[in-house]
Amino acid sequence: MPTAARLVGAVVFFGVGWAAALQVLTTVPEGTPATFFPVTIAMIGLWQGWSVAGANAGRGRSMAVANGLRTSIQIAALGLIVFALRTMFERSMSLRYDGFGEAVVAAMDLFIEYFFQSLIAPVWGVLLVGGVIGGLICEGAARRWR
Repeated sequence: MPTAARLVGAVVFFGVGWAAALQVLTTVPEGTPATFFPVTIAMIGLWQGWSVAGANAGRGRSMAVANGLRTSIQIAALGLIVFALRTMFERSMSLRYDGFGEAVVAAMDLFIEYFFQSLIAPVWGVLLVGGVIGGLICEGAARRWR
C-alpha cells in the first residue's frame, strides 16, 4: 500500500544510491565503461527505500536509524551482487570459463574484489551517513502524514 513514508524513502534512498555510485566511479580505472552504474545503484536504492525503509517507518527513532542503515547495507550488497554477476556473464559470453562451477566461483571472487574496491573510496561513509539521515527522514514522514 502506498504511503508517504514509502514515497519519501524511495526518493531519499534513490539519492543515497546515486551519491554512493558517484563515489565508486572515482575508483574505477580510466576507460572502464560505467554508463548505467549510477542509475542502476540509484534504482536499487529506490526499490530498497520503498520496500524496506518506507515500509518499516513509524516505529521510533532508534528503529528508524536501524532501518536506514539496513537499507543502505542492502543497497551496497545488491549492487555488488548485480555487478559481479554482470561481469561474470560478460566473461562467460567470451567463453572464459570451462564450466558452470568455475563461473560461480568467479562471481564470488568478483563480489569480494568489488567489496574491497568499495572500501577504498568513501562509499561506505556516504551509505552509512545517508542511511541514518534517510531513516530519520522516513520516520519524520511517517509521523507527519499518517
